[in-house]
Amino acid sequence: MSFYSLVYHQLLKRHFFAITGPNRVLPDFLIIGAKRCGTTSLFSHLPEHPSIAKSHHDNMGFFNDNFHLGVNWYKSFFPTKSYKKLIEKKYGKFLAFDVTTRYMESRTTAENIKKIKPNMKIIIMLRNPIDRAYSQFNVSVREGTEELSFDNAVFEEMDRLQIEISNKDDNIIKFPNNQRNYIKKGLYAMQLKAWFNIFPRENILVLSTEDFKKNDNLIYKEIFRFLDIPEIEIKNKEHMQKGEYSSMTQTSRKKLGDFYQKHNNELYELIGKKFDWAE
Repeated sequence: MSFYSLVYHQLLKRHFFAITGPNRVLPDFLIIGAKRCGTTSLFSHLPEHPSIAKSHHDNMGFFNDNFHLGVNWYKSFFPTKSYKKLIEKKYGKFLAFDVTTRYMESRTTAENIKKIKPNMKIIIMLRNPIDRAYSQFNVSVREGTEELSFDNAVFEEMDRLQIEISNKDDNIIKFPNNQRNYIKKGLYAMQLKAWFNIFPRENILVLSTEDFKKNDNLIYKEIFRFLDIPEIEIKNKEHMQKGEYSSMTQTSRKKLGDFYQKHNNELYELIGKKFDWAE
């Protein structure tokens, strides 16, 4: 990246915050995915805990798309070190965090995080991949970026995926920006294997959207234990919803369930627990 580009992004775009970047903190934990799985609710409500502070906004994509902008650019979106000391003095601990749902899609992202902060803690929220795909599809329809029916869109992608996976020796999948990737984003095990290779297992917490909706108190307690901070009750119970839509047909659900069964089993083996993802 050129000197002038750095000046533009750090000084003209971030102004005072970029100048004070060296005096600001890096995040202590990241929520890396997956899209349409409830991460927005965590971003909004976790800071009710007095020891937790979030980045200026979510989905900044520093460790994947904006790594070239440098650590000080990234730090400009977080609280100051003096604020951290103030919170530590008052509550005993201070933790900042960032949510970017596309982080989990790339091994390079995990490697970039390891370079900057080797002891980073990672939280992952996963949803039944069938429902996740249908949710993403309906958002695309509402935004006017999808003209195909759900069946046409996902079954065409499914055929492409089967060919792509069968032709791969390294079992690494990529997510081109010009594709919707409704189905591919639900291949969780293929995305997370790299993360479990790069970070210690005890630094990764995998949760399910379904458990979060069923009993969010238990999920928040699990997160607080993982972060080693006192448990509190999160009072805001609103889960971020992005529209309502008609139910998927049972034929579509069955076909997707058959497709995902093998991949879900690989996930359960990887993370050491099983989710109740009924077809």
